[in-house]
Amino acid sequence: MPSRDEAAGPVLEPGAVHRCASGGAAQETDARWVMGSAHRFARLWREWIGAILPWSGLAGFAETRSEIRIRRRLLALARGHLWFLPAMAVLSLVSSLFEGISLTLVIPLVQALDQSVTPAHQGRLLNLLQDAVAAVPIESRLLAILATIFVAVLLKSLISYANMAVLAAVYGRLSHSLRVSVFSKIVEMSLAAFERERSGRLLNALNNETWRATDALNAVFTIITSLATLIVFIALLLLLSWRLTLLALVCVAVVPPLAQVLTRRVKQLSKRGLEANEALAKRTWTALSGLRIIHAFGREDFEVKRFGETSDRVRHIFLRIALISMTTGPITEVLTTGIVALLALMIDATQVSVGTLVGFLAILYRLQPRLFALVSAQSKLLSSYAPVTEVSDILAASAIGPTATGSRPFGALREDIRVDNLTFAHHGAAHPALSDVSFRIPATGMLAIVGPSGAGKSTLLDLLLRFHEPQHGTIWIDGAPLQEIEPKSWRSSIAVVSQDPYIFDDTIRANILYGRLDASDVELAKAAQLVRADEFIRELPRGYDTVVGERGTQISGGQRQRIALARALIRDPAILILDEATNALDTATEDAIGEALKGFAQTHAVIVVAHKLTMIHKAHHVVVLDGGRVVQQGNPRTLLSGDGYFAHMFRLQRMSTAQTA
Repeated sequence: MPSRDEAAGPVLEPGAVHRCASGGAAQETDARWVMGSAHRFARLWREWIGAILPWSGLAGFAETRSEIRIRRRLLALARGHLWFLPAMAVLSLVSSLFEGISLTLVIPLVQALDQSVTPAHQGRLLNLLQDAVAAVPIESRLLAILATIFVAVLLKSLISYANMAVLAAVYGRLSHSLRVSVFSKIVEMSLAAFERERSGRLLNALNNETWRATDALNAVFTIITSLATLIVFIALLLLLSWRLTLLALVCVAVVPPLAQVLTRRVKQLSKRGLEANEALAKRTWTALSGLRIIHAFGREDFEVKRFGETSDRVRHIFLRIALISMTTGPITEVLTTGIVALLALMIDATQVSVGTLVGFLAILYRLQPRLFALVSAQSKLLSSYAPVTEVSDILAASAIGPTATGSRPFGALREDIRVDNLTFAHHGAAHPALSDVSFRIPATGMLAIVGPSGAGKSTLLDLLLRFHEPQHGTIWIDGAPLQEIEPKSWRSSIAVVSQDPYIFDDTIRANILYGRLDASDVELAKAAQLVRADEFIRELPRGYDTVVGERGTQISGGQRQRIALARALIRDPAILILDEATNALDTATEDAIGEALKGFAQTHAVIVVAHKLTMIHKAHHVVVLDGGRVVQQGNPRTLLSGDGYFAHMFRLQRMSTAQTA
């Protein structure tokens, strides 16, 4: 802020010079004042630029590394949507020009209302304006001025509306694009990477941070429109009175650096806000997923308390961000009002007319909200640092981990699948889940994989599905390495039914057709009949159009498994994988489905992971796993007649069944 003596400089020009000194002394004083003011203005202008224009090349010295990163990442996120920026800049300039014209016309309006008002000094702009007004007959002059002001305001409003409409369209398209891109990355990421991710992070990024990252685009828009207005308005102010303009800019220049100091904390709070949002998303997802356990253990109050504490942390952090960000408004308004009052008091010293001063103050006052918007946009941009970084990290290839690769298309299994010396260890595990596993799966027939919990059965299925890649060994598909086969092509020929199948919150029809979207109603009914599901489905209130709820909560566990089996069979896959897929069925139903699967296996490869002999004895070949190794394999009847692990396991099972009975 200039000192009192410095601020008083303009008072000496021009009237006071004639009262206190000779012409030469006055000119020397005037020159020193102009040079000193120009030097101070240049220094404060550089500080002002560095404080509020992080997007400008002039502010490069003031940018921190983090601000450079957020600028680049935001531009990268908005790639393909930046076409509107040049158009928006032009529209903003034109809109500001019409607004400036309407404000400048206040000068001849005041003069027309009070004919006694005559300017003591006029510049070129005012002379041109005066000549234009004088050309209008005096009896219609007031009406012409008011009509021109109205037209200028109307045009300005229409252009501003067009600008906002363009922004709304781009904002919607960008937010949609970010959500789809983030969702696409989530569903395409490797299972290994997904399992290592924090559950709250991905949910929060998709639901919250994509919106907050898009909000940064609004900050860019505000910077562009506010800069356009500043350029036009400052040019008009300089044309009206360069002395008053210089004094006003010197005073106003203190606002952005002061606001930046106050809002520097916003970026740090933004990171904490991201972490708090992640924690809240995780707490929400965990509670909803475990609602049955919460009710079973009577922990409703405990969970509500934990959720409330997490939610209150989010509230507290974002309240602090809002309170800090809002400080710029009162500061800007108070300082601008003080500047307006100071300039009004200097009317005699500046030798300007009342009309010119009124026009000058009107433009200056309209400059206030744009300056405030510019400073607020910088604060908003800093608060967007965390969401922009988070969304960028998820969209980056390194954020999702390695995915399955391969380019060879897969049509049908003609010969066999050979598992050759397969070894795999989970990330951070002390011992491998599978060690030197080898066996063969023919193109037709049923293969059973058995073993105790933790033997490596599910891991083996994950490797077959390419959810993970083995550290050693190879899976051969008709003589070709599985790594060379295109993953989507390979998985499109496989159907999987797990022991806890996922049922979508949709109709039974939609859940079964998820296996093959173009299947006919006849094929739908046939698949349901094969797994003994058609009868109970038709007994439901809306039959196949019955909505079964999230994860199929409106139907029983056995019914869910049969719908999942129908979903797999309607796909008519080359390879059908059943992972304890019938454990919730009664013996009669399981046996009937087993017979249907036995017929299906005559033309397809069926892989069954099971513990109950009901399904296993229908297999053509059995592979027994224990401790990640193959300890036995062969025909189930041959293995049962021997004295190995397989026979021992099922003798224990029969004894347990007999004791229960």
